[in-house]
Amino acid sequence: MKNFSLTVVFLFVSSVIFSQNAISYLSPVSSPQATVSQNIGMTNISISYSSPGVKGRKIFGDLVPYNQLWRAGANSPTLIKLSTSVIVGEKTLRPGEYAIAIIPRKEGNWTIDLNLAGKYPFSYMKDGQLDKEAYNKDLAVSIEVLPEYWGNGTVVERLKYIIDANDNKTAIITLLWDDVMVRFEVDTMPEKHLENFLKTLK
Repeated sequence: MKNFSLTVVFLFVSSVIFSQNAISYLSPVSSPQATVSQNIGMTNISISYSSPGVKGRKIFGDLVPYNQLWRAGANSPTLIKLSTSVIVGEKTLRPGEYAIAIIPRKEGNWTIDLNLAGKYPFSYMKDGQLDKEAYNKDLAVSIEVLPEYWGNGTVVERLKYIIDANDNKTAIITLLWDDVMVRFEVDTMPEKHLENFLKTLK
């Protein structure tokens, strides 16, 4: 009887623990993963990111501090994947994945960095400071863009990225969150890629 009682208690405790773990596992995450993809010219561009919500908080200058590197999303690094070589900020980038990092500022331009190692910005922190040598070693391109503000009380609750095919040559990548919009261009060089493709047919 004693062994039977212990078995019952064990099974009960195990079921409670399992249920709690299952609920935790199945509960919606606060910053769900999202992916956006678009073909432009002869290039496919996709962005994968975690999408945090505003939830009534002050975002830029508080949750996301000014003048500090931010991973441009939540949880895992925000990654942009390029199927062909492209031009960003007058620099040619090879096909592959790059992590997006942003430095927001209270006034003036924001900095957008593409990291060819696909790392978190904070992976370059050393003794509470950015290891600029290590960071710059993995920096593919850095561009300055001027943010746009709604100014009419409109709030984009969930961070989102949009890839606009535009003229089907130069893509416009847009980040929207709270009352801010930040954009940068990606030249997919369709004429160059077509020229290279035609050479392979000769």
